[in-house]
Amino acid sequence: MAIAGDSTIPETGTMVAETELAAGAMGLGSVVAQAITHVAPAMGFLTGATFIATYAGTAVPLAYIGAFLVCLSIGLSLVQLAKHLPSAGGYFTYVSRTLHPRLGFMTAWLYFLYDPTVLALNLAIVGVIFEQTLQVRAGIFFPWWATVAIGTAAVIAVIYRGVQISGKLMIVMAGIEIAMLLLFALSGIANPGPGGVSMIPFQVDPAYPIDKLMVGVVFAIFAFTGFEAVAPMAEETENPRRNIPRAVVISLGLMGLFYVIATFGLVIGWGTDTFDETFAGQGVSVFMDLSVRLFGGWGWIILFLAILNSVIAVGISGSNAATRVWFSMGRAGALPKGLAKVHPVYKTPTNAIILYAVVTLVLAYGGSWLFGSVIAPVESGFAPDTLFFWGGLAITLGLIGVYGLGSLGVIRYYWRERRDEFNWFWHFVIPVISILAILVVGYFSLQGLAAPYLFVPFFVAGWIILGAIILLVARARGKETWLLKAGEVAYERQARPEEVAGSI
Repeated sequence: MAIAGDSTIPETGTMVAETELAAGAMGLGSVVAQAITHVAPAMGFLTGATFIATYAGTAVPLAYIGAFLVCLSIGLSLVQLAKHLPSAGGYFTYVSRTLHPRLGFMTAWLYFLYDPTVLALNLAIVGVIFEQTLQVRAGIFFPWWATVAIGTAAVIAVIYRGVQISGKLMIVMAGIEIAMLLLFALSGIANPGPGGVSMIPFQVDPAYPIDKLMVGVVFAIFAFTGFEAVAPMAEETENPRRNIPRAVVISLGLMGLFYVIATFGLVIGWGTDTFDETFAGQGVSVFMDLSVRLFGGWGWIILFLAILNSVIAVGISGSNAATRVWFSMGRAGALPKGLAKVHPVYKTPTNAIILYAVVTLVLAYGGSWLFGSVIAPVESGFAPDTLFFWGGLAITLGLIGVYGLGSLGVIRYYWRERRDEFNWFWHFVIPVISILAILVVGYFSLQGLAAPYLFVPFFVAGWIILGAIILLVARARGKETWLLKAGEVAYERQARPEEVAGSI
C-alpha cells in the first residue's frame, strides 16, 4: 500500500485510496448510513429517553437539542481533519499526525472502550429487553444469551463478506429504523395524551431545575455518539476527502431532527400532564404500552422490530469501524501485524474480525457474569443490563479524551502546518467550544454516582495507566518503529470503473 504523511490531491472524477482494503466500495449514501446506524437512533431513543426524563421531565426534547449542539461542535472539528487525513485509523491517525504518535496510541486506546465493545453492550441490553418483552406480551421465553449468540453470528457474517454488502444493508436498515420510530412519534402527536398538543416539551420543566436539565443533556450526548464512526471507513470510501466530512454533517443534522421529532411525539403522545409522574425513569415497557395505545394490541411489535433492526445495524457499523482501526494499527505496527491481514477476495481484515467476535462474546457473557455474580450480585447470576449502563458511562468518559485530543489536533495542525488555510472560527473557536463542552460533560457525568457506577472513573483511569505502561514497555524494548507510520494517510488515485460500480 502506498501511504503518505499528508497530501492534497485535486479530485478529478472519482478518487479512491490506495489500500489493501476495498477501495471505493462505499459511496456517500453508505457512509451516511454507517454514521446513522452507529448512532443507533432506536437504541438511543428507547433506552435513553426515560432515563433522561428523570433529569429533564417533559423537556426531554430540549435535552436532545443541547446534546446535538455539543456533538455538532465535535463533528465540525472532526470534519477539519477528515478532509485532509483520510485513513482507516480514524482518530488514531488524526492525533498521531497532528499531536504525537504516542498520544495517537492513547487516543486509540481510549477508543477501544467504544467500538470494540459496542456490539456486546447493545446485544446484552437488547437480550434483556427481548426476554422480558416476549415473556410478558407473547408468553414466549427467549433467553438473553441466545440473542447475544445469534446477533453476534449475524453481524460477523455480514462484515466478513465485504464492506459493500454491509454498506447497502445499513442504508436499508437505517431507513427502516427511522421510518418505524417516526411513525410512532407522529402517531403520538396525532393522538395526544392528557394535556394535548402544546409547546411544553420545548420549555424547561418547572419541576426540574436547569442544573438537572444539564445532566439530562450530558446523558443525551451518548445518544448521538457514533457519527465519528465514518472516519475509519475513509480508505473504502469513494472521494473520501469530500464524502467523509459530508457524511458527518449530514448524519448529525438528520439525527438532530429525528430526535427532536421523536421525543416531542413521545411526550405529547404520553401526555404532558402525566409524563413526569408515570413515564420518567421507567423501562422500555412504557414505550411498548404507548405503542399498544396508539396501534392496538400488537402495536408493541413495531418497537420490538425497530430495536431488533437497530442492534444489528449498530453492530455492523461498530464492527466495521473497530476492525478498520485495528487493521490500521496492525499495519503500522502499533498492534500485532496479524491484524492487518486482508481477505484476498472480500478485502476485509479477517483476523481483526475474528478478534472482534471473540471480544464481543467474552465481554457480553463474562461481563454480565462479573456484574451479576461478583460486583452487584443478582439472583440469576448475570446482569447484562448493568453491564450496558456501566459500559456506557465508561465509553462517555473515554470519548472525552478521544474528542478532546482530536479538537486540540485541529488547532495545532492548521496553525502549524496549514497556516494559509487557518480560520479563527473553524480552527480555533469551534475546537475550543467542543473541548469546553466535553469537559462539562465529564463533570456532570461524575455527579451523584452510586455503586457499581461509582467505580467507572477508577476503571477508566486504570485503563489510561495501562495504556501508558504499554507505551513505556515498548519504548524500553526499542519497539517503537510504529511511531514513524502512525500518522501516515492513504494516497489517493483515480478510481477504476469496477471499484465504484456497485457503491451507493
